Amino acid sequence: MSNRGSITLSELQGKLTMLEVACHRCERHGRVSAARLKHGADTGLPDLWESLAGDCPNARTTALNSRCAIYYPELPALFAAPAGRRRKRA
Repeated sequence: MSNRGSITLSELQGKLTMLEVACHRCERHGRVSAARLKHGADTGLPDLWESLAGDCPNARTTALNSRCAIYYPELPALFAAPAGRRRKRA
């Protein structure tokens, strides 16, 4: 995990070959080869949004409520704590 608390590219190595990417605000959805992500191993996934948004018309809008909202649908299952190790809510 990066010093900002995000998952890094190095943490994905060996866990998956294709990274699923989707957007909460539009219907864009796809997969990208994890090997083709040409960023440093310590790059956090939030830092990839601009390059992954590609030609989306909402990628560079100044209206925060319209900007791309990229997420990675398969990551929760990859990094979920085993049932016996989950934190209990207070």
